[in-house]
Amino acid sequence: MRDAKRRARSFAAATAGSALAAFAGAAFAALVGYEAVSVALARVATPALFARYEAETDHGAKLPPGFSRERIETLLRVRDPRFWTHGGVDWSAPLGGTLAQSVTKKLYFADFKPGFGRIRQTLIAQFAVGALTSKSAQIAAFIDVNGFDPAARKWFGKPLAELDDGEFLALVVAVDDPKDFAPGTQANAERVRRIEKHLAGLCERRGSSDVWLDDCGD
Repeated sequence: MRDAKRRARSFAAATAGSALAAFAGAAFAALVGYEAVSVALARVATPALFARYEAETDHGAKLPPGFSRERIETLLRVRDPRFWTHGGVDWSAPLGGTLAQSVTKKLYFADFKPGFGRIRQTLIAQFAVGALTSKSAQIAAFIDVNGFDPAARKWFGKPLAELDDGEFLALVVAVDDPKDFAPGTQANAERVRRIEKHLAGLCERRGSSDVWLDDCGD
């Protein structure tokens, strides 16, 4: 009797474990399928979403209007240092946030939420935005969807193209978090100071995820 009960309990445990594994596998397969459909739909939508930016940059043949090569490189060193070599996502720091990921969040989501939304954002950035658009168009889209020109007019009273280098850095810092890093605040000034040290070669960045530039704080 005891052996029978023991075998029954073992069978029940094994069955429950198998059922749980099967459920987990089915759930994972469903998630993969759902995200694959999301990426496929994003790829279909991408040419229309980026048509304006491709036209502005002659399909990657030139930089966004009103920007010098030097200013673009400054933006990239601050926001996406491996921009020219990755395919939309910097896999050394996938949560660090590339230009393509930022654009994806604004153009492909009506109401972005973290969690599964982050997974979808990363996949679309890599397999739709990064795969189907030119680098120059990605820069143009990033500048537009993040409201750089309206922000320049709001904080400095002039168009984006007329900002000096210090004002431009203050704007780059502020765009992601205008509440806490608005130009004129101590937080903005400290972040700009660190960026200037980094750009001058006085301190190093600890990988793409080191957005605060910890080694530049002293």
